[in-house]
Amino acid sequence: MIRGHSRKLETSDNPIALVIAAHLTAQETRGDMDLRAKSKWQLTRRLYERGYDRKQILELFRLIDWFLVLPETLELEYRQQLVTFEMESSMPHITSIERLGRHEGLLEGRQEGRQEGRQEGRQEGRQEGRQEEAVNLVLRLARKRFGLLSLETEATMRVLALNRLEQLSEALLDLRTLSELETWLQTETADS
Repeated sequence: MIRGHSRKLETSDNPIALVIAAHLTAQETRGDMDLRAKSKWQLTRRLYERGYDRKQILELFRLIDWFLVLPETLELEYRQQLVTFEMESSMPHITSIERLGRHEGLLEGRQEGRQEGRQEGRQEGRQEGRQEEAVNLVLRLARKRFGLLSLETEATMRVLALNRLEQLSEALLDLRTLSELETWLQTETADS
């Protein structure tokens, strides 16, 4: 299923190797969701077979699940496979409901919970997208106006709330020097 380096990483005892394998597998299976589902299942089983503790399994699973996103129908099949595996293996240290509930905010078999989880995910994604877009726009404007910015100035701009970024985009029209920009940022972060 998993090719080349990913296969070697998958069989390693190092937990980080599974994360790297998940990343490489995501790249290798970009156009083949059936192969991705099979590969995701193999990596998930490795979590149990390696005897990791509950906390390690949750953390590693989050990363694997983030890298290897499946279409809804394959995700449902994967979840059912996981539930069956846990029941047959009687894995007491973690349950699929706990893992899936924490990770995705969804409870198995509840349509209402799935809908709410999807809605929250879409809203969070849109908000994060707007935030990132605003940061990038303000950084481009500031660089165009003042040239190279210090890492500290950029870092300060990246953590501004969306409404502050909007205010900064307007303020950039009036600010004349990099020093004025830095003063504006100090004032704004002190007010927060």
